Amino acid sequence: MHDAEADFYLVSNVRGALLAKDNNGYIARVSPKDRSMHRYWIEGGKNGVTLHAPKGMAITGDILWVADIDTLRAFDRTSGAPVRSIEVPGASCLQDVAAGADGMLFVSDAGLDANGQPTGSDGIWYVECWAKAGSVLRYGEQWTPTPLVRGPELGQPRGLVAHKNSVYYVSWRDGTFWLVEPCGALTQLSKAATGQLDGLVRVEAKDGTGAPAWITTSWAGSCLHRFDVRGGCTTLPEKLEQPADCGFDAVRRLLLVPLFGRNKLEFVQL
Repeated sequence: MHDAEADFYLVSNVRGALLAKDNNGYIARVSPKDRSMHRYWIEGGKNGVTLHAPKGMAITGDILWVADIDTLRAFDRTSGAPVRSIEVPGASCLQDVAAGADGMLFVSDAGLDANGQPTGSDGIWYVECWAKAGSVLRYGEQWTPTPLVRGPELGQPRGLVAHKNSVYYVSWRDGTFWLVEPCGALTQLSKAATGQLDGLVRVEAKDGTGAPAWITTSWAGSCLHRFDVRGGCTTLPEKLEQPADCGFDAVRRLLLVPLFGRNKLEFVQL
């Protein structure tokens, strides 16, 4: 992901089995200017950090949130110091995190076990991480995860984007693109030519006036797909092996795609 305020790319690294609680995951910080890297900016087992298998990330205020198997980890976005951990009850494979409006934080559970088999825990949860004190927003005190929608019919949700009052996600199981309304109602918006969708980003039109694009990564297709919320889907020409959860640098118009099996960060100019 791109921390636009600090102007760094943050890349999560499992470094081990996908669901092993081995406390050796880490987050690298990469400079967009010269691609130099602080590889172990946040590292499990060091400096009081617990981090097993980090995947999706999001920023709210001065906090970096990381999905870590069944727990949301919070770190100071400047120093990388651990702040708190929030366990998501019954989760088996937390996948992505998205910051919404009014201090809401969303996290997807892909509902998979260590062998890639379904657990049925598929879900999208939210945490109200800010609360209003008069007219001022402050960090909340309850930090209680609440299910927005749950069930195997979600199709193993992975990439997640919160926009306005709604949540959008892509399905690993069948390559579908979904809208989740605040009440939890589901609407299928489109379907890709290939499945095993992982990351999802919303890309505004360059001139700020056209319709946004929704871009996802597909392991099954080794490619990128671009969704139209009116139902269309286009496969982009780039061939990318095991493209994982992606990010977007809106200033440089760069799509950031980690290649899981190659331990590499790919940059795709849009």
